[in-house]
Amino acid sequence: MAGAMNTRMRDWRAGQQALTWSAHSLAERKFRQADVPSLRRLAAGFGAWAGIGSARLADFVLAVSEGAACVVGGGPSTARIRLWTAGSRVLCEVRGDGAPRQCAGGPVHDEAEAMRCRLLRQLCEQVSVASGRDGVTVLLSFTVS
Repeated sequence: MAGAMNTRMRDWRAGQQALTWSAHSLAERKFRQADVPSLRRLAAGFGAWAGIGSARLADFVLAVSEGAACVVGGGPSTARIRLWTAGSRVLCEVRGDGAPRQCAGGPVHDEAEAMRCRLLRQLCEQVSVASGRDGVTVLLSFTVS
């Protein structure tokens, strides 16, 4: 199907395909702005597998969705999301080639973006947003309960 993005799950060990998530799994997917709703299902499945408790799982899914929207919200662009575990943390990196944006400590372009940044800071233990000529990268960290 044209425009469809596929999801890959890889073990950290190079070249080995994982059929299920393992202790060192990485869920990875390319997406566009219209695909953001499907990322919620990916985040919910990965977060539940990783052990995020039900009370925090909805926060994790929302943060992943908002992080993705932060990257592709400026218009047509392509992006990649990666979810993985590291010790007692679940991490999410969203990287896109969209227009540079400032969210963490810099000027914010509009009220919606400012609200998104405040929400991410409230939901996550750690948030990093970097913006430059190559696009935007959002890194989110959650502690597994």
